Order: sequence, then C-alpha cells, then structure tokens
Amino acid sequence: MRDAALLRAVSRSFYLTLRLMPRAVRGPLALGYLLARASDSIADASGADVARRIEALERLRGGEVPADVLALAESQTNPREAELLRRLPALMEAMANSDARDSLAWVWGHILRGQLFDLTRFGPGAAALSAEELHDYTYLVAGCVGEFWSRLCAERLRGFSRRPLDEMVALGVDYGRGLQLVNILRDRRGDAALGRVYAPDARFAELKAQAEEGLRSGLEWASAVEVRRVRYACVVPARIGQETLARIERDSGAVKVSRAAVRRILLGSLPRLWR
Repeated sequence: MRDAALLRAVSRSFYLTLRLMPRAVRGPLALGYLLARASDSIADASGADVARRIEALERLRGGEVPADVLALAESQTNPREAELLRRLPALMEAMANSDARDSLAWVWGHILRGQLFDLTRFGPGAAALSAEELHDYTYLVAGCVGEFWSRLCAERLRGFSRRPLDEMVALGVDYGRGLQLVNILRDRRGDAALGRVYAPDARFAELKAQAEEGLRSGLEWASAVEVRRVRYACVVPARIGQETLARIERDSGAVKVSRAAVRRILLGSLPRLWR
C-alpha cells in the first residue's frame, strides 16, 4: 500500500483495520479514506473563511484540484493534515487511474455533499438538525461508506457473504450511520459550542438507541461475511463503538476508549476469525 505511511499518520485506528483487509480491496479502501479525510480537512480548516472552503469543496465535486490547495495546507495547524492536503493532487490522480475509480468517485461525491451541507446548513443561530436532515446527513458522510464497502467486497472477494448483496448493503448503510451517530453523540458538546447541533438533548435517548441499533447491524453484517479477515476487521469498529456508547450519558462530555480497552477488544474479537 503506497500511502501506508500517510494513512498511519492520519488515522491509526483505521490503519489497523485496513491492514487486515485482503489485498484485492485494500488499495481502493485506503484511497477512499484518504480522499475523504483530505476534503474533511478542507471543510474544517478554521484558518480559511467559509466561502473559500465551500469553493474548494465545490471544485473537488467537479473533479478539479482547488487552485489554493497548497495555501489551504499551510492553514492547517496539524502537520499531518497539512501533508495530506499537499498530497491531494496525487491522490486525485491515483483515483483517476484506479480500476475502482467509478466507485471511488461515487462514494467521495456523497461525502463531499455531506461536508458541503455542514458548511452551508449551520450559521449564526442555526436551529438543530431535524430528524430527516440528520438521517440524510448520516447517510452522506458514513452510510454511503457502508454501501461502498459492501459492494466493493462483493465484487472483488469470491464467496464474500452468505447473504444477498441488497441485504448486505442495507446492513452496511445502517452500520455506517450507527458509527457516525456514536461520533455525533460523543462530540455533541463541542459541536454545539461551534453552533452545530446535530443531537439536541431532547433526542438524546432516541439517537443513542439508533446508534446501538446501527452497531448491531454492523455485527450482523460481519456475521454474514465468509472472508475471515474481513469479518474480524469489521467487528472491531462495532465493538469499539459499543464501548464508547456505553460511556456516553446525557450530561457527559467527550469520551474516549483507552488503548488498553482497544487491545482487549482486539483480543476478544479473535474468535470471529473462525466464526
């Protein structure tokens, strides 16, 4: 994996998951993550005004490298994120030359729409997202990833699943949404301070239940997978999500699962290699 060092620098947890995936899908999955992470760095670039960030993301949706991508890289406070943006033109070239380019363009296009929604929906005094808006948003930024993984694995891995593809896609979408809801609930206080209310307190219990159901869908998805390495790799994020969700309460701040807990989850999930 050519961008392994970059991937490891910007996401240690996803890098560990990806290392377990078969070679046939590892490259497109890594490239898709790096593209999404790069555009997310642009969306969150606090050193650039909102209009400039929106223009940059719109250019990416049109298949163009933003003219000021290097300036946006320099506005990053995290050197790893800055390096990721400096590499963005090369990543886009890699997507254009990939045999999975259509799938990558599809999933990144959805993610870009979600990132643009974030920037355009929330302004001074913006209301909380409605239930319908949150449902659509979680699909754009995460549910579509579950669909992308399901279709890519089914296409490239012989005997991938015991269940039909449409069922795996539905479970994968729910899984992605569940993981995103965990992130939203975990970070809701910090997001609210920035004027972005995804999960109002009045809906806390409802959204936590939805997150739990999404993670159960993830475990159901993994249970149907016949490829052992994929099954094990995709169980771990669900277990970490469950561990995180168990620590989130209505009045809690941000919570984080310790490295010791992650190691326990990794070891405890080993039986999934067999079933």
